[in-house]
Amino acid sequence: MPHPDIGSNGLIPISSNREHTRAILMKLQEKTSLILIFLLIISISVISIFVSVISLSSYLALEESYVSRDVALATHRIEDESRTLSAIVSDWAPWDDTYDFIGGTRPEYVESNLIPETYENLRLNLILIVNREGEIVYEGYYDLTSHTVVLIPESFHEHIRPGTPLMNLTDSRAGTEGILMTPKGPMLIASRPVVHTDFSGTPRGVVVMGRYLDAPEVERLSRLTDPSLQLIRVDDPGLPHDLLQELHNNGPGTGSAFRILSDAEAGGYALVKDIYGNDALILQILQFRDIYRQGVMTTLQYILIVLASGLFLGIAVLFILDRLVLSRIMDLSRQVSGIGTDSDVSRRVTIEGNDEFAGLAGTINQMLFTIETTQNGLLASESRFRELARLLPQVIFEMDTRGKLLYVNQAGTELFGITEEKIRQGLNVVEFMTPEEIERMKRGLATVLAGAKSSGEIYSLKKADGNLMRAIIHTSPVHRDGEISGFRGIVTDISDRVNLEEALTESQEYLQSLLWSVQVGIVVIDAKTHTIVDANPAALAMIGATKDQLVDRTCHKLICPAKPGECPVTDQGLVLDNSERSLLTRDGRSISIIKYVVPVMLQGRSCLLETFIDNTARRQIELELMESRERLSGILHASPVGVFEMDGEGSVIYVNERWVEMTGLSLDAMKGRRWTDILHPLDKDRVGKDVENRIRNRLVPRNEARIIRPDGTILWVYAQAVPLYDAEGGIRGYAGTITDITDRKRDEDAIQLANKKLNLMNNITRHDILNTITGLLGCVDMAKATNSVDERLELLNDIKDLTRVIQRQIAFTREYQEVGVHLPLWQNVNDVIARIRENFTSSGLTIIVDLENTEIYADPLLEKVFYNLVDNAIRYGEHITTISFFFQISDKGLSIICQDDGAGIPAESKARIFERGVGRNTGMGLFLTREILGITGITIEENGVYGLGARFEILIPRGTFRFVRGEKE
Repeated sequence: MPHPDIGSNGLIPISSNREHTRAILMKLQEKTSLILIFLLIISISVISIFVSVISLSSYLALEESYVSRDVALATHRIEDESRTLSAIVSDWAPWDDTYDFIGGTRPEYVESNLIPETYENLRLNLILIVNREGEIVYEGYYDLTSHTVVLIPESFHEHIRPGTPLMNLTDSRAGTEGILMTPKGPMLIASRPVVHTDFSGTPRGVVVMGRYLDAPEVERLSRLTDPSLQLIRVDDPGLPHDLLQELHNNGPGTGSAFRILSDAEAGGYALVKDIYGNDALILQILQFRDIYRQGVMTTLQYILIVLASGLFLGIAVLFILDRLVLSRIMDLSRQVSGIGTDSDVSRRVTIEGNDEFAGLAGTINQMLFTIETTQNGLLASESRFRELARLLPQVIFEMDTRGKLLYVNQAGTELFGITEEKIRQGLNVVEFMTPEEIERMKRGLATVLAGAKSSGEIYSLKKADGNLMRAIIHTSPVHRDGEISGFRGIVTDISDRVNLEEALTESQEYLQSLLWSVQVGIVVIDAKTHTIVDANPAALAMIGATKDQLVDRTCHKLICPAKPGECPVTDQGLVLDNSERSLLTRDGRSISIIKYVVPVMLQGRSCLLETFIDNTARRQIELELMESRERLSGILHASPVGVFEMDGEGSVIYVNERWVEMTGLSLDAMKGRRWTDILHPLDKDRVGKDVENRIRNRLVPRNEARIIRPDGTILWVYAQAVPLYDAEGGIRGYAGTITDITDRKRDEDAIQLANKKLNLMNNITRHDILNTITGLLGCVDMAKATNSVDERLELLNDIKDLTRVIQRQIAFTREYQEVGVHLPLWQNVNDVIARIRENFTSSGLTIIVDLENTEIYADPLLEKVFYNLVDNAIRYGEHITTISFFFQISDKGLSIICQDDGAGIPAESKARIFERGVGRNTGMGLFLTREILGITGITIEENGVYGLGARFEILIPRGTFRFVRGEKE
């Protein structure tokens, strides 16, 4: 039944189109309005929620940051107060007066220093001075209100026992500071060890000072930080029960927390621990929530502004959309409907503007143009097809079911001489085939007639010039009225391809003969199944198997040690390029090979081409080389001499451990430096010239020289080196050794010095004895000549005195001749003093030894030195009771000091006491002492204060003393 709106001409009236378009437009207006209103509501809601959440959370975070900042400020202020108190204690503890007071030698200390004004000025409630055993030497508990000093409460005693934090004596420069909870309330407290002002000496105890964190003190802190500051004990029942746990969760040490207490107030909290590490106080700061309330007001105002803006924007969008979009859609729809009504595709739609609708109109016009073009193109399709067939290089033909040709293109005419005339005469395709090819063609066409698809068959065809052409023929049936009326086909000349295939086959045979003759193992393995496809004779010989025993077998079971699924190439993705691997042989052995694996495509399947050579001999050489290197490394490590290597420029490029021990310089420290850089300045030019001269004369460089260690000590070494040659015979560097001859040099110097001293002493003694004998002979002559008994008696006494002088001189030479006779050696000072101590046990003298376990390099008569010092102190000290031996270290070396509490030595006599013949006895003791020490460069001087005792300082230069492990005396 026809549509009621269809007219007699079969077209829809224009008025009907307009009404339909208007109805569509009304629906679009309603939908657009509803969508815009819905989107407006959703947008305003999302913006309001987003702004509320973000803004209020930001204000809340800002509020929390302000409170947390104030809490941190208050916490830091308490820590500053604690450090300030510790600084005050550091002024009292490391003080010689305090040190002497604990030792009991300064009783006026309390009256001079610990007066009430001290407590007032320092705002202290507590001062304790405790010795090492925890005994109170001084205690003062000051009441800042009553201004009185009383004894400390009994509760403080438990905090000053040995082992408590306040009694920490492990580090003389460190101390304890923090909070101490007392029955009266929290107290800021600090303690430090009592040592000398220069932090020397063993700590004798501690100085403890404290200040109560009472209401006035907290009020003072609040003025410096926040007026609402409060310090609450952790056991205060008024605290929220979960606050302490929250503080622990917020930080491993001193945690902090923020809490909203009400709409008008928020609080910040921090945990304060005492000196024992226990929870002590909770620091509280309260603030009004002005920031958050302002944030709520600002957010509400913003939402109202967004709502008003959204309503105005929605109305404006609806108006603009109607004017700019919907009316243009109606116009475009009307024009398209008109074109569809009269079926005139040559007409075009028009719409003003340069927007999307104008673009849509252009697209519609393009579609209309395409439709018009397609109609015109269909008319020319047939002619273009025939022209294309004429230009193709392949032969296109059509024949009936009996083989009679119906059509051949230009290529068929050129190759086979087929013309339109011959086709009309009934030319058959069999005329271009051999008898064998004809039968095969019939079978192929029968297959196509049966419904199979032609896969293309290769035939030999006769060309117009009589030559044969190899070609592939594809055919397909031609259907007319539901029956096969003939065949269409394409003939492609493949003569060149066949020639290439024959050449490729010949090349493959040549390549196979070449690969099978090389002495490198070659194995082809299927990349998917890992079965062996082929192997050359060299590979079979290395594996020890025949080809039949390998082909079609899994490589993992025969030649590859890897397990199935763990192939280095296909499973692990490794690239085997001259890689060292293992090969399994037929008899189960594993031999080392150098393998190269390349993925290749062979006969249409993915394969792995593996080539390998036997690496057994090379592996053995590498093992022997490794053993040789390890042997050389062991020799260098255990060598008692330093070993080094230099390049051709003289820069050190290798040193062994003994070198580092001897010189104190590692290889990193020597990089970029020449070997002459570490020589002593006095030896650098001499040794450098000697080495250059020996190298020039092709002699082995060897010399004795001094090396300066980083610590400034001098090391004598004997060095020698041999040249190292490169492959061309040129010298690429030198390898050599250094031997420590420091002790030998010291011995030589000591012997030389001793001989010099002995020769000098012999000359002096001989001269003195001759002078004494001359005087003695003169007295004898005078005694003979006189007749006076008294004068003769006086001369005899003079003779006796002169004889005693000779006797003392001979006795001294007996002792002095031992100086330098034996080589110097390392001697433990504590052991030497312990031996001479036994000689004075009955003297009632107290000998105090405070020395490290030290050895010095000195003459074997070192014991005589300390004996003479003690004996000299007893002889001249008068009221001496104590002799102390202690040490000091300076830039010059180690000083061993012998100090007594005797009368001392006058300033005018200090320089003469070490001279020969000065003294009450023989006058040789201190002279001999100086001579013994001087053998190894050790000096001695007296620098005591007359009236306070003698003080002898023995200065031992660096390199002639060393500290050894072990307990000190």
